[in-house]
Amino acid sequence: MPTPTSTPTVACVRAVDLRPDWERWRLPLKSQGARGTCSVFAITAAIEHAVARRTGKGVRLSEEFLNAAANRADGSREDGGFFHDLWRGYERYGICEERYLPYAERFDPDLRIPRAAWANARAGRVRGLRLHWIKAWDVTTGLEPAQIVAIHAALQRGVPVLAGMRWPREPEWDGGLLRMCGPEHVFDGHSVLIVGYEPRGSAPGGGAFLVRDSGGGGRWRAIPVDFAAAYINDAAWVE
Repeated sequence: MPTPTSTPTVACVRAVDLRPDWERWRLPLKSQGARGTCSVFAITAAIEHAVARRTGKGVRLSEEFLNAAANRADGSREDGGFFHDLWRGYERYGICEERYLPYAERFDPDLRIPRAAWANARAGRVRGLRLHWIKAWDVTTGLEPAQIVAIHAALQRGVPVLAGMRWPREPEWDGGLLRMCGPEHVFDGHSVLIVGYEPRGSAPGGGAFLVRDSGGGGRWRAIPVDFAAAYINDAAWVE
């Protein structure tokens, strides 16, 4: 696994910030509350972005439906899941608009999905939407140089990137920038959506990835490139 100070060199990387996309499409931040559904929120936001890019308008989609669809697809009764499990649920059942099945404060493994939600999910499924892997899940490795480049390339095309990460047990922030820590202080883990990049000479690795984070009430945050290089377990984009 790369150490927290072994970021591969990525030359001539331009700043990019996709946060205005969500403002333009009226897709504000969401909070996962006390549930362990960070991956559900990240992938739902990625689908919302992909749909809005195609249609030119933003539609709030249902994390609750996607969570239930993933459980139905693999016969589990879990709150949250891996990106590949959630995508399997999307491919099989689609995803409905949030108004048909709002997010609940508590997880209900016996949730009954209304017929209107099923119908809306089928009708609203976007043909041709695909999940493209940059790094398949592996908790023992960080990012290779080519994978860092692939994240930058997706952002430059205007596409956000899903990131499942090892995360600090007790995160510390410096003005919204996650503070570096050693592997003995992280756990598996937390998921965010990478929505931009800023060159920052003072940040470990010389830059920071901007992220949409459903934790902590829902916030825009920043993660040092060195942290991403050391602790991203899996990464993908939707288009």
